[in-house]
Amino acid sequence: MLAMYSNPTYDPNTVAVHDVEAAGAALTALDETPGKPLLANAYQERYMPGSTFKVLTTATGLTGGVVSGASVWPDESAWVPPNTNNPIQNYGKKVCGGDLAEVFRRSCNIAFARMAVDVGPQRMVDGVRSWGLESEVPIDLPGAASSTFGGDAKSFEDSLALLAIHGFGQGGVQMVPLHMAMVAATVGNDGKMMKPYVVDKTLAHNGSVLTQTAPEVWRTPISKPVADQMTQLMVGVVNEGTAKCCMKLARGIQAAAKTGTAQLNSDGEEQRSHAWITAFAPAKAPRVAVAVMLKGVNATISAGTGGTLAGPVAKTLLDKALLVVPR
Repeated sequence: MLAMYSNPTYDPNTVAVHDVEAAGAALTALDETPGKPLLANAYQERYMPGSTFKVLTTATGLTGGVVSGASVWPDESAWVPPNTNNPIQNYGKKVCGGDLAEVFRRSCNIAFARMAVDVGPQRMVDGVRSWGLESEVPIDLPGAASSTFGGDAKSFEDSLALLAIHGFGQGGVQMVPLHMAMVAATVGNDGKMMKPYVVDKTLAHNGSVLTQTAPEVWRTPISKPVADQMTQLMVGVVNEGTAKCCMKLARGIQAAAKTGTAQLNSDGEEQRSHAWITAFAPAKAPRVAVAVMLKGVNATISAGTGGTLAGPVAKTLLDKALLVVPR
């Protein structure tokens, strides 16, 4: 882990006082503060990921041979999944469709809803769990949260409409931001998901090394050929898709990314959404992966998208990190 940021934060001096009652009152006040400042939200909380989850849906479809680069989805603005009368729509109710590269870079919700149903409940659940969902993120810090797909195969067999919604990162899907960074890193690492760690090494008083953390593979959810396909799809998002606005890195370095706008409101409610992006760079021989999530706590954030809001943050982080991370 090169860097991790969580907001809101708090002043630890308010609880590190000799007055026990004052410290307790300060702790209680912090515990009741919206946004949970006592938690490191980057790895101790989970949030609806929106379209960033399409990385996992696509990878599951490719791995199972259900979809390929030649697959095509119809141009449509609404689709009614099985066993329901409620239509699924693309973001902004736009008409969207095409081959895999097109629907991925344009982030067509309906295509991924259809994809999840075509993959089927059991393969979808098994596929996303191979990325570590339902398991605590294995970081060397306490209290790590776990990402969740929001149901098992049986629950989705009973409701394919629910599976369709989960296929594009809505419904009960929840991802830990750190885990989403690990997803991007896995694509860039030939399909191998590494265990994240903060402590590189521990030293004795004389400077000698007591322990040295070695890189360790946690899971291998996809093969290298699938990782290569996913990389090209994510490059398309940067060059021609939803991240074209703001992910052109300095020095001509090519990034690969997937944006997401997790819609939290129901029809008729005030718009609320989280803005997401997960990315890595360079697209060839990657050195850094990042996930950015801006919680939809106000109208400004909720009115934006993952590309327009989270994208510039990810670009800045990658530009700076690539100056110092060894080749």
